[in-house]
Amino acid sequence: MIRKKFKIKEMNYIVGLNQISLDLTQLMDLHNLKHDNEVLDYIFNLIEEIQKKYDESIVQFLNDKFLLNQDHLFSACYYTLKAFMDNINISNKKNLELFLYLATQRQIKNGIKSFGIEISNLKDGKLNFCIISSKNNLDKINYDILQKMNGVERNIDINHITLEKFKRIKEFFKISENQIKSILSSYGFNLPKENEMVENLQTLFLALHDLICEKMALLSLEKVKTN
Repeated sequence: MIRKKFKIKEMNYIVGLNQISLDLTQLMDLHNLKHDNEVLDYIFNLIEEIQKKYDESIVQFLNDKFLLNQDHLFSACYYTLKAFMDNINISNKKNLELFLYLATQRQIKNGIKSFGIEISNLKDGKLNFCIISSKNNLDKINYDILQKMNGVERNIDINHITLEKFKRIKEFFKISENQIKSILSSYGFNLPKENEMVENLQTLFLALHDLICEKMALLSLEKVKTN
């Protein structure tokens, strides 16, 4: 599990990001689930069960198709918690608010569509989940999830960088080359040519993360203006 600690208005939080391998058929047999929608319902109910069991905790399963890296997730967690503290949250549920900041969109439906899990994620045998807590219980929550999902921890691969991933996420967030160029210029770099992009991916991912965070900040400001 990858962990990150941060503080918001005198409150200490810890975020855990984990990735598990699972066998969908075994999971269905274990819990007597017959159809795909029953599996998803089981997972949604599991989230509610764990959040109720562990007070002040947030649990969410994630589709990582448009997740840039761990810092993208940690930034979204920060803005989610801050939104509730400042009473500018869009959703009534913190784990759904997380989708909004991950997607930098106000529409809950779009956030779920972009970052919510689908049965295809389970069929692929790989699943990401995030835990946020203000208490020292991350390992207990993680253990419960592993047991209930019949999963095994695996090496987390969301920090892998590829040119295809860069282009896919850049397109999803509607980020222009001029925006990338402007951020790179602030770093003291020029926008690389097409045949130079692979060797400059690390810097390009940093620029993309900065721009996604700008969108998160704007999302929170939009909420303030509407209040």
